Amino acid sequence: MSTDIMIEFKGSTDNIETIEDAVNTALAIEQQGYDFYLEKAGTSTYIAAKDIFKYLAAEEGRHIEYLNDFLKTGHLSGFNETAPPDFTSSFTSEFTEKKPGELDVLMSALRFEQKNENFYKKLAAWTHNPEQREFFDMMASFEHGHVELIDGFIDAVTQFRMET
Repeated sequence: MSTDIMIEFKGSTDNIETIEDAVNTALAIEQQGYDFYLEKAGTSTYIAAKDIFKYLAAEEGRHIEYLNDFLKTGHLSGFNETAPPDFTSSFTSEFTEKKPGELDVLMSALRFEQKNENFYKKLAAWTHNPEQREFFDMMASFEHGHVELIDGFIDAVTQFRMET
C-alpha cells in the first residue's frame, strides 16, 4: 500500500530546495490522484460516479504531462484543460439511496483537490522565477476547478437528498 504523500508532506515547501524537487513532489501527488480516481472509477457502483472519476483521472493524467513537460523544458507549454461535462442531473438521480457511498469518496476527493490547490499556491509563492510562478498558478487554477466541480456535485447530491 502506498503512502499518502499529502499526509507525509503536509503540502509544505520547507523541504523543497530546487524546482526539480518541487515538480517531482507535484508529480508524485498527481500520480496518487490519478491512481485514486482510476481505482474509484473501477469500483464505483453509480454510472455518474464512474464518469466523474474517469474525468478526474484524465485530468490528473494531463497534469502529469504538464509537469513532465515543464521538468524537461523549463517553461510553459500549451495547456489543454477541458470544461467538464455536466454530471449533475445523472448524479442526483443516482443518489436516491439512504447510504450513497460515493459521497464519502467525493468528500475525500474534495480534500485531496483542496490540498493540491494550496500546494501549488505555495509553490507559486516559493519561486522567484516569473515563468515558474505562472506555471504553478496555472496548476493551482486547474485544481481549483476540480474543487468547484466536486463541491458542486456534493451540493447537488445533498440538496437533492434533503428535498426528498
